[in-house]
Formats: sequence, C-alpha cells, structure tokens
Amino acid sequence: MVKLPYCNTPIEVTYEPESEFHYSDAGFCVIQLLIEDTMSKPFSVLTDELIFKPLNMTNSIFSTNIPTFNTAHLACGHDLNGALILGKYSIYPYLAACGIWTTPNDLAKLLLDIMNAVKRQSKIDLTATQINELFRPQGCKEWTGLGVFLDGADEKLELSSLGWGVGFQCMLVAYPYLEKGMIMMTNTDTGVHQMKGIMGEIYHSLS
Repeated sequence: MVKLPYCNTPIEVTYEPESEFHYSDAGFCVIQLLIEDTMSKPFSVLTDELIFKPLNMTNSIFSTNIPTFNTAHLACGHDLNGALILGKYSIYPYLAACGIWTTPNDLAKLLLDIMNAVKRQSKIDLTATQINELFRPQGCKEWTGLGVFLDGADEKLELSSLGWGVGFQCMLVAYPYLEKGMIMMTNTDTGVHQMKGIMGEIYHSLS
C-alpha cells in the first residue's frame, strides 16, 4: 500500500502482478513517487531538465495549475455539442499520469527523438536498451508496452497512446522503424473512442 501526497486514498495492489491488465493512473503515480525519491527533485523539474529543455519543447510543462506561459494560446475544452466547458480547462492532480500541457509540435519533437534513438541519435541520451524495453511487451498482454500500446512486429511495429480529458482528446501513433508517425489533438470531447471518430478516420486514411 502506498500513500501519496496528492491522492486522498492509498494505492493498493488488488491483483497478482502480471495476472491482469488494467489501465492505471495510480500506477504512474507510484512511478512518479519512485522517480522523485530516487532523484531528490520534483517530477516537473526533472522532465524539464531531462526532456523539455534538451528537445526545445518550449510549450510543454507538467503542472497541476493552468500554465502561466502563453496563456493566450491555451485551447479551451468543448463538449460533443461544441459548447464551452465550464472553467475551460480540466485540472488533474496526477502529474505523471495526466499532468502534461503540450502541443502537437512539441510532442512530435519527443516522438522524433524516440525514433532517432533507434539509430542511436537521441538528443536526450535514450539508449538502445531503453528503446528495446519501450517497444517490448510488458506484463501479461503482448500489446502493452511501457506507457504505450503495441501492435505489429519488427519493422512494422506500431506504438500508440490515447488521451482523454474533459473537453479534449488526443492520439499519438508511430512506426519507429519506418520513421513515420502522427499526433492529433482536439479541444472537443466527441463522446466516442478516438478510433470511432474523426481521429480514427484520419488514422485509417494514413495507415
């Protein structure tokens, strides 16, 4: 059982490890705490020092508050009928799980560095071992990687990540060995899974 300063209820293991798969924000909260305890720095500071600054991701930050930089450029959330979400922005307390503020252009810089790491050309010093772990199935399902979902194999390997928030949706898909990928973000919650909406249509037209 783990208690976190930003979570009201303790995080407990309820299934035997590797016996089942569940999408888990709580798991990333534990990982965040482990990183902070090991590095003796806040998670937001570490990601800025180790990822955002080296990759010139100037519009990215991990924060539990509305970012104070470029506030005029923040997209406001909308519901499936196009109505503005009350408060415009959704604030989540779990940094590693859902606390990133970024843009498609910035996220593409990280995705390109992951692809370059395959060729041992990473600007943030991602190693071949780390990349192999990222692309390798983890746990009890062959389609679960480290923070990403997997499909295909070898040069046709596909990795993907989907994001939901009140008034927002996003989707990242990449083929690292083919050096291709796409990132989509909307400031509307369509009310359906990404693959069943316009993002899915774009995905199928490009893939």
